[in-house]
Amino acid sequence: MANQKTEGALLNKVWNIANVLAAAGVGFTDYITQLTYILFLKMDDEKDELGLGSSIPEGYKWADLIKLNGTDLVDKYEEILEELSKDEGLIGTIFTKATNKLDRPVMLKKVIDMVSEENWYMMEGDFKGAIYEGILEKNGQDRKSGAGQYFTPRALISAIVDVIDPKITETVADPCCGTGGFLLAAYEHMRKQSKDVEKQKFLKNNALYGADNTSLVVTLASMNLYLHDIGVNKSPIAYKDSLIETTDDLYQVVITNPPFGTRPQGSVEVSANRPEFIKTSDNQVNFLQHIMSIIKTGGRVGVVLPDSVLTDGDATKKVRDKLLKEYNLHTILRLPKGIFYANSVDTNVLFFDKGEPTKDIWVYDYRTGIKHTMATRPMTRENLQEFVECYCSGHMQDRRETYDADTNPYGRWRRYTEDEIKEKGNLNFRWLDFTEEDDRSIQEIYEEIKDTSSELIASVTGLDAIISSEEKDITEETNSMSSINLLLEEMHKQVGSLKSKIIEAAVQGKLTEQLPEDGTGEELYQILQSEKNDLIESGKIKSEEPLPEIKEEEKPFEIPDNWMWVRLDDIVSKTIKRGKAPKYAESGKALVFAQKCNTKQGIINLELAQFLKDEVYDKYPDEEFMLDDDIVINSTGTGTLGRVGFIQNMNSNRVVPDSHVTVIRVGGNVSPMFAYIYLKYMQPVIESMGTGSTNQKELYPKVVRSILFPLPPLAEQKRIADKLNRLLSALS
Repeated sequence: MANQKTEGALLNKVWNIANVLAAAGVGFTDYITQLTYILFLKMDDEKDELGLGSSIPEGYKWADLIKLNGTDLVDKYEEILEELSKDEGLIGTIFTKATNKLDRPVMLKKVIDMVSEENWYMMEGDFKGAIYEGILEKNGQDRKSGAGQYFTPRALISAIVDVIDPKITETVADPCCGTGGFLLAAYEHMRKQSKDVEKQKFLKNNALYGADNTSLVVTLASMNLYLHDIGVNKSPIAYKDSLIETTDDLYQVVITNPPFGTRPQGSVEVSANRPEFIKTSDNQVNFLQHIMSIIKTGGRVGVVLPDSVLTDGDATKKVRDKLLKEYNLHTILRLPKGIFYANSVDTNVLFFDKGEPTKDIWVYDYRTGIKHTMATRPMTRENLQEFVECYCSGHMQDRRETYDADTNPYGRWRRYTEDEIKEKGNLNFRWLDFTEEDDRSIQEIYEEIKDTSSELIASVTGLDAIISSEEKDITEETNSMSSINLLLEEMHKQVGSLKSKIIEAAVQGKLTEQLPEDGTGEELYQILQSEKNDLIESGKIKSEEPLPEIKEEEKPFEIPDNWMWVRLDDIVSKTIKRGKAPKYAESGKALVFAQKCNTKQGIINLELAQFLKDEVYDKYPDEEFMLDDDIVINSTGTGTLGRVGFIQNMNSNRVVPDSHVTVIRVGGNVSPMFAYIYLKYMQPVIESMGTGSTNQKELYPKVVRSILFPLPPLAEQKRIADKLNRLLSALS
């Protein structure tokens, strides 16, 4: 308990100084790197005082540093960093490309004073290691720092290590090790298996191997393991690009989470150094090939990879086919979004052994219906316990499905046979369907967008620092660009979700306040009925067969008390159905098209359409056939699998083509924009109302007339349309 308090106190001290430095413009990642250098100098000094000798040359030790102040302190510190980065052993690894980021003497002195207050070397390896690991974890979870790209959630690492079950006599590799989380977890798992001195010595000095091509990460990983008394003479971490530096070393276990994305322009092409690889620019596919090349026969692999590795064709498929033919891909763990720094990519853990071809694949779906966030709902080790138990590590012959089509269709653990795998053609296995609506509020999505925006600004700032630095590191520049691209993708998705939520709120009466002076939907309904009766009596429209009353179970969602559910027929003053090969005249803003348009994948580009400016139909003069606020429904789906499209004012230049359309003209006391918004929102439901063959479903006029419509008072309709337009314009 005392240790826990001390550990917490030290973590708070470290973090408090981080906040002070952040206010002075020093990012936490820069701070933790400098802390690593200073901490190593202090521990070397403590070790020397105990008579155990020093690893650092004279003139570059802790004692040479702490007696100085002001610019002399900064100058000496930078001299020490430069000298120690030249070392070829452990020191050189920890001080890889070391540069000073604390160029203000008062800031450097503050960190040195904090480190001086503790005796680090004599702390137990578990304890001081836990402190440093806690610092790294906090750094990884600090979304503004951008360090999360190097950090895999410890709960996931723990589950992977538990099922891979590395033995104390085995070698374990992580070819893109980040801050060393996988290697450290493997060490903790292995060291408890035996107290034999020789086995423990092998474990600490020869069992583990890691590599990374980012100098910052090599420093953090080396120090992380060093503080756990691993590799005290020579770090097991190498500063190298695993994809281009060939090796004859083979390992019994490989556990890793490689970087995703396209290999950057300007970097060495993988196939130039690895001609045996299937040529591809995808990092994840190249890393999979590398892993396959360094695992021993009988060895075991656990690797985090995106969905694209399971589904893509061309080079990716060739690598996938090789994996299935030469390796036993026996297990796939499907992961949810929200557990990684960049959470817009769907990921999986692939578990495979070398030596036999793949037959059956067991899949655990921990994605469908699962929601996590790094901040408020982080994934815990307990969340993955069922998967670990289902895996049956060491006795896979005892595996039993929890999925059963009849008795448990929602079971998450399912076996796919060799025949089923061949029939499917890819490895994207999905059988669960927990169809869930997005239950986030507009405010919650907005807060997520703000968080992503902050991350994006931090990443751009980091990239700016790299670009403007004298010693450019293309790897760090590429990592920053990769982060920016992922964040932009995430921002695009979040903005799309926010738009959908805003539209949903608009049509359901949640976007604006209901005011007593607006009246009610029922009062408006009576006015519309009176208008319609006048049009019928004057012969401008014909009387239609009455539609059935609206049943409670038909209503798609709840509406405010002062609104009223009606049918579309109740709000329209005219519906005009045109037959095959429609030709629309141009009237005002109502651009119209002929059927003879160039199409691609079922889409008409109106810019290529033949516009008929002068033609007038005898039956429907221009001013009656198409007015500015009319809404057009593509009511059949020739060649478009029954899709239904809605167009207002024909301003869109991309619409679904049809051979039949219906023109809807709403009454004068209904906002055309509100009607259009609602029809677009309900489009998937309305599409399903079409009848006919698969390739040509049609919405017959009676079906169009029967569509349900939520009727607010006219004043509120206009407020909704106005606010929605302003919000969507701001998000565009």
